Amino acid sequence: MSMKEMMVWSSFATILAVISMLCMAVAAQESTADSWYQKGLKLMEDETYEDALIAFNKAIEMDPENASIWMGKGDTLVRMGDYNESQKIYEKSLEMADKTTRANPQDAKGWFVQGELLQKQSKYDEAIKAFDKAIEADPKYAEAWYRKGAVLYFGAWVQPKQDIVKTLEESLEALNKAIELNPEYGVAWSEKGYVLSSLADPNIDHVLSSPANLNAGLERYNESLEAFDRAIELIPAEESQNSLALAWDGKALALVGMGNMLKDMNRQEEASERYDEAVNACDKAIELDPNFTGLEARLIKAGILSELGRYNESLATYDEAIKSMPADYAIFNASIMADKGGVLIKIGEYKEALTTIDAALQIDPTNPIAWENKGDALNGTGRYDEAINAYDRAIELSPELGTLKADSWQSKGDALKASGRQVEAAAAFAKAKELGYKA
Repeated sequence: MSMKEMMVWSSFATILAVISMLCMAVAAQESTADSWYQKGLKLMEDETYEDALIAFNKAIEMDPENASIWMGKGDTLVRMGDYNESQKIYEKSLEMADKTTRANPQDAKGWFVQGELLQKQSKYDEAIKAFDKAIEADPKYAEAWYRKGAVLYFGAWVQPKQDIVKTLEESLEALNKAIELNPEYGVAWSEKGYVLSSLADPNIDHVLSSPANLNAGLERYNESLEAFDRAIELIPAEESQNSLALAWDGKALALVGMGNMLKDMNRQEEASERYDEAVNACDKAIELDPNFTGLEARLIKAGILSELGRYNESLATYDEAIKSMPADYAIFNASIMADKGGVLIKIGEYKEALTTIDAALQIDPTNPIAWENKGDALNGTGRYDEAINAYDRAIELSPELGTLKADSWQSKGDALKASGRQVEAAAAFAKAKELGYKA
């Protein structure tokens, strides 16, 4: 063999050795708990749930005390609709996280994971305390600030009515801190959009319900839309379709809220434009995440189409939502059918509306919208006494927030008036006005 040939073979052998070493390194990397965990996260995002569970179980075999891995498995089970098993897994994960923080109270990551798990179990006060511990250990922990803001947002809706705005403002403060630490934090921008949109709602912040303050509400909606647009710009679609879908879904909600406010200001043309934009935003959310966020987006879209008088399209969209509903979400089917019944009433299909609404009430007899709509359907057929009873049930079940209780009192007044009970009707109308009813 010539010297030249020997050099060629030597180089070839070296290359083979390097390739072999690289393959061994890759194989080793692929066999770590973290690599299986990351694989599980990717498979879950791709909605390949059975394979995701296999990956998480492999990771757990290698690192059985890693709380994050257990949580990933729990999240997958939630996506699969196995809520009972997911709660068992979350409890196991919480046990691991608690063990970590007891061993090292300054472990910011351990406190963070603990906060995440408590949030998933709707233990909002405890979750906030855990995130505060994470922030105390690491004040520049942007993700902990974000999670704290998110939990405050979720927790606001279980607060007494008078505390909701205060809690939302605390949420906004935490999210702003997260964005200050990481201006490219897409999901924090998205959550900020949701908070600002809620603060713009006159049903939440009653100061904005007066005509003099409507412009302030519009400004908040504009800030909300800017936050959602920033989120949409920053969240990579190829990495997190669900997060991006949520940003589009939130944008749709903000546009609907703005449209409603413009309508109250008699700026109908601008309101219609915002509604049209909201429909497009819903379509984008559905495209990105047809199963989860897309479900809510369909409901928003159906409501907008009804508001625009496009009733057949609205009914078709409700039917799509019902068709895409997982079996374990039956309680949500009740809400969808109640809303669908409301559209059927608008086109005078009272018999079909009653059938649809009664089916909703069989699933959830405590749904106030279903009772309100049942009253409307009965009222439309002249069955006034039955309608009044339905409105009474709606009033009893309606939340303090929102306009439903006021609307039910007004509708009850209409039924009382139609049945000749004028004095009672006047009292019902007065109650509706007291609660903020707007014709």
